[in-house]
Amino acid sequence: MILAGDLNDFEFSTAISKLTAAGLTDLPAALLDSDRYTYIFDGNSQVLDHLLISPALVTAGYAFDVVHTDSEFTARPTDHDPQIARLTIP
Repeated sequence: MILAGDLNDFEFSTAISKLTAAGLTDLPAALLDSDRYTYIFDGNSQVLDHLLISPALVTAGYAFDVVHTDSEFTARPTDHDPQIARLTIP
């Protein structure tokens, strides 16, 4: 299972915590603190976009990154950065 999108909620929120408590892995949370953001607001880097995967996909293997192409620049098509995941489908 894959749940992805602009959930407009922080990684420490109740909703995200319930999803991870149910067994889903929030891939942005696996990044280093310095890379863990998908959006910048008033100089604060934040995770508002999430890509959560099921335990079977975690076990099968994955690669994940947030490509910081938009949030750090003033002239941009969006204020959110794209996320890229390469999943091994069991």
